[in-house]
Amino acid sequence: MTVSGLSSLKVLERKSTSDRISDELRQMIIEGTLMPGEQLGEARIAEQLGVSRAPVREALQQLVQQKLLVAARNKGVTVVTFSASDIWEIYDARCAIESHAAARIVEGGPGARARAADAMRMVLDKLRAAVKRGDPRQISAADLDFHMTLVAAAGNSRLVDAYSILSAQTLTCINRLELALPSGEEVIDDHELLVNAVASGDRDATVKAINDHLSVAASHLNAPSARGAGNAAPRA
Repeated sequence: MTVSGLSSLKVLERKSTSDRISDELRQMIIEGTLMPGEQLGEARIAEQLGVSRAPVREALQQLVQQKLLVAARNKGVTVVTFSASDIWEIYDARCAIESHAAARIVEGGPGARARAADAMRMVLDKLRAAVKRGDPRQISAADLDFHMTLVAAAGNSRLVDAYSILSAQTLTCINRLELALPSGEEVIDDHELLVNAVASGDRDATVKAINDHLSVAASHLNAPSARGAGNAAPRA
């Protein structure tokens, strides 16, 4: 049985609404507007936005799947609280995806490596500008954009989809902590090392650079001092 044009439009519109709600809630979680453990009521959100409960329900389910919300039986959904083990898992998964993407880029030959390195350098310029402005959240966003550029250069859309979820989790973790981490110069130097490793075509050196970078970043994020005050640049 064929679906009428009008019915198809309704399906698309409903999906678009749930995606918009999901995007807005995701950003609120990342920025800390919605706090860890805070309960989100489907009916309340629907009333506030002036929409039916169906797209709100879909949006909340999306965020549960992305592990930014937690669903509990008879308790609805709450904003995730990341533990130390959660942070290690996030960075371990990022390491696996980035290492695989980098290996694919290196195997792609000189042209693939040059294109990837050029794209990463363009984002590195944005990271430099963010460091110069001194806004920790802009630095974190530009930092994750750099790593996403590396993953995207491998040409595998499913890796990108998986990595985008980890990026949101990473930003949420970073923004919840007042970080006392490496200086802006160290952040730039670390990322220049990654660009040069990709451009070199040395697979082992590239994978090692990624592993070292993300291992140190996870260690900083889990360090007790990360919960103290500080204005240095967060390393993502």
